Amino acid sequence: MEQKLEMRGGGTLTLRRDGPRVLLEAVRPRDDRGLYKVWLLGQRGGRLLLGTMAPEGNVLRLWRTISQGELERAGCWPASGAEAVMAFSFSGGERWYREAHPERMIRDPLLRSMIRGPMLCRKEGDGFRLAAPFRTDGPVALEPLFCLARPERLEGKVHLVWTFDREGRPKVPHKTGAAGQD
Repeated sequence: MEQKLEMRGGGTLTLRRDGPRVLLEAVRPRDDRGLYKVWLLGQRGGRLLLGTMAPEGNVLRLWRTISQGELERAGCWPASGAEAVMAFSFSGGERWYREAHPERMIRDPLLRSMIRGPMLCRKEGDGFRLAAPFRTDGPVALEPLFCLARPERLEGKVHLVWTFDREGRPKVPHKTGAAGQD
């Protein structure tokens, strides 16, 4: 059985069952912008880091062999999707920095009023991202946008990360379309 998944962030992930093991091959066009990590997403809500892609000619590639049992325990079998996420940028313009007044970047007055101090920010070609530390025992920053947040580890802690367009409007993660959304 072979399954080919389009990866968010570009490229494909092919899964081939070989007895109790699953052979995984991720291929993405090489853009020399940074290092990319591949994540496998499961129908049961799992998310498993497969590793970092390596240059091979004009593509980036990652090979892995994982037992089907391990994928099941991670909630990633059966697989439902995959992501190629830039883990490290080779250019200095895409680094996280501490924005003292993130409320000035957001268009919606209600969301602006909910920001209580500095947040991590990262400029991107078509907008920016804001990140706030996430704690299970405290309030959530930008609570109305909770469903649009992605958890990411930044500065050694879990943060909720939101993506905004140039105008400061929230973007739906992983949506592709004419607006240039990821």
